[in-house]
Amino acid sequence: MRKLAIILCLLLAVCAACRRNADPVVAQVYQYKLYASEVRQGMPVGLSQEDSLTLVRDYIDNWVKEKLVLHEAEKKLTPREKNFDKEMMDYRNSLLINRYYDKLWQRDTANKRVTDREISDFAHTLDSRYTVDKEIVRVNYVKLPVGSNLLEPVKSLLFDESRRVDEKETLVAMLGDSIEYLLDDEAWLYLDDLQNEVAFEIDAASATGDKRRIEKEVGDQKVLLVILDYRSQRSVNETKEERAAAGMLLMNQRRTQFINQYVQDLYDKALKEGKIVQ
Repeated sequence: MRKLAIILCLLLAVCAACRRNADPVVAQVYQYKLYASEVRQGMPVGLSQEDSLTLVRDYIDNWVKEKLVLHEAEKKLTPREKNFDKEMMDYRNSLLINRYYDKLWQRDTANKRVTDREISDFAHTLDSRYTVDKEIVRVNYVKLPVGSNLLEPVKSLLFDESRRVDEKETLVAMLGDSIEYLLDDEAWLYLDDLQNEVAFEIDAASATGDKRRIEKEVGDQKVLLVILDYRSQRSVNETKEERAAAGMLLMNQRRTQFINQYVQDLYDKALKEGKIVQ
């Protein structure tokens, strides 16, 4: 309670200081001083009084602990150990070079155009770590209550290939929001995940043969399912997410090649002009 009162007084002092255009010291550790303006700048707006008090207390506590450790470090480390000139220069140089690389790459629009074919070709060059040996399928399915009046109309659309494609919007409107279904022709699912979802087993013969239209009663539900495609192994370009990842890998590879070529050209030019002495 006493601490809370102290912090409250501190906040009032900070506000009062603002009105007086003053900047009093609110904490001190050895030669280090924390000013009211620093506390004020570190505080977000719109907090309750209790949250503000907690945040101010934590801010000051963290500042005090940091300065205590800093004081000990200044006292215990040798001048050589405290000299960071080389590290700071190396860090600055690294930041400058990377920022320059970013600027060069932003200007190089040609290398940043990646076609779907290029992504697919690149994806197939990746090693086996990026493939999963599991059965996958693309399907459409609808779950309806047993005895539903929608069963026959939905079945006639879903099990007719041309109508399923051409009248997809009609089918979606018919099902509404209360019926569980999947009508995404592009989505790949693991076969075992699909089987868990529909609660019955789908064998390879059904997935690869002619009997790709399945009607199954499971409990109080009727499942209508159409298998659109089946594969025994998933590669990196099979889903939207993985195609995006492959595209990013390809782009990073191109950026690296672009930068390496730029550095080599810069080196060759400087060498030819006698700017390098080795």
